[in-house]
Amino acid sequence: FKATKAMLRGAEGLELDFHTVGYRPTPVDGFPIIGRAEGVDGLYVAVMHSGITLAPAVGLFAAREILDGERDPLLQSYRLGRFS
Repeated sequence: FKATKAMLRGAEGLELDFHTVGYRPTPVDGFPIIGRAEGVDGLYVAVMHSGITLAPAVGLFAAREILDGERDPLLQSYRLGRFS
């Protein structure tokens, strides 16, 4: 915050109100979890650390699976069932 204030004209009176620290979801094996949760109707899971960079591709795969029932073989290694 001090470095940011130093770069802003007229920032001498600014005060930090609050900050937060969050956790990024990272599955234990480090790979995404993408797909339906077997045995739980209506639940589709898409959890990964790199959600921003993978969002376009995962969104496309997820939409196809959710709307059309397609199961893309590229996602087979990333199913939730790999943990059971």
